Amino acid sequence: MIITENSRKLTVIYAALGHLLMHMFAAFYFVIVLAIEDEWKFSYDELLNLWFLGSLLVGIGSLPAGWISDRWSRSGMIAIMFLGLGISSILCGLSGNKLSLFISLSLLGLFCSIYHPAGISWIVNTSKETGRALGFNNIFGGVGIGLGAFFAGILIDQINWQAAFIFPGIISILTGLCLSYHLKSGKISLTNIKSEQFRDNPEKNQMLKIAIIMLVSITCLSFVYQILQTSLPKTIDIRLSNSLNLSTSEIGYIVAAIYIVSGLMNYIGGILTDKYSEKVIYAIGIIGQGALLLFIVSLSNYWLIVISLMIVAFNSSILPAENLLLAKFSPEKYQSLVYGIKFIVSFSVGPIALILISRSYEISGEFGFLYLLFGFVMILLFLIVLTLPIKKSLVGTAG
Repeated sequence: MIITENSRKLTVIYAALGHLLMHMFAAFYFVIVLAIEDEWKFSYDELLNLWFLGSLLVGIGSLPAGWISDRWSRSGMIAIMFLGLGISSILCGLSGNKLSLFISLSLLGLFCSIYHPAGISWIVNTSKETGRALGFNNIFGGVGIGLGAFFAGILIDQINWQAAFIFPGIISILTGLCLSYHLKSGKISLTNIKSEQFRDNPEKNQMLKIAIIMLVSITCLSFVYQILQTSLPKTIDIRLSNSLNLSTSEIGYIVAAIYIVSGLMNYIGGILTDKYSEKVIYAIGIIGQGALLLFIVSLSNYWLIVISLMIVAFNSSILPAENLLLAKFSPEKYQSLVYGIKFIVSFSVGPIALILISRSYEISGEFGFLYLLFGFVMILLFLIVLTLPIKKSLVGTAG
């Protein structure tokens, strides 16, 4: 099927908005919970655990979402995601007790699971410069986390924590209705489009080794991502609030700045991935995270913000390389399913990360040991990724 330039542009817009909103909804609870903690008088770790099933569903739901996307429609699944996220978020804002909030957060996690298997396949099969397109789209994931924290802080300060759920929910529903209109009018294809560039796969005798390495790598990187995203607002609260007298909204602004600025590195990572070896870009990003995690173990000044930003930037910038590697390794007709498997791994570590964070806070009131542990894990991962067998045809060429 021929893709028109207008259809390509609309796809880029909706894919970017989907990535932004998905990550906003997956992350803003970590700021909102600070306000609920004050109002409901429950402990932080008790309220944090209400997101346990939701975070689990973000991962588990990726597999059926990928399967349906391959067999029905990637763009149609994104429209369903927008509508489901909006309704679920509004229900969170209307929750009056822990049980209703738990159920609503769980629904939110389920609809969050749709984006990555459907959205990434949608992008890689409709774009011309794939690395650049993935990099541009990935910017909006970091921006979504940042804007979620930013607007949650503003809405909590100016109105209440309920508004921090309800207003984004309304925006998501309106976006879903617009995408549905473009699908119905034919301006965006409801039928899946397949790109020719991913038809060649690695030799079969390499597939097992590649699969093991990529699964280990995705798991380790996901732990770093989830632990930082979840614990960073509280770490800043613990280490900087006393000296800087920070409010909840100001903590939200700091987290927003970290994820928005670092999110821009996705685009740079995408450009580099189009020009150079995906393996080299991937390995550099991993060792960068490992080294810097060791630095934030006990920081309690402005350097905590700077180093945290750099870690998140490294974590974000290698996503285009990772997604391109997976696209090239995947059988063509199961591409969304493979991305679904990736994000089952990626987000299924979320509940484990929550347990580690909650347990760490319960024992020490801090998260420094986790940062130290995963700093060494990333250094070990760097050495493993260097053994990744990639043929010359699977490596980008300098341009």
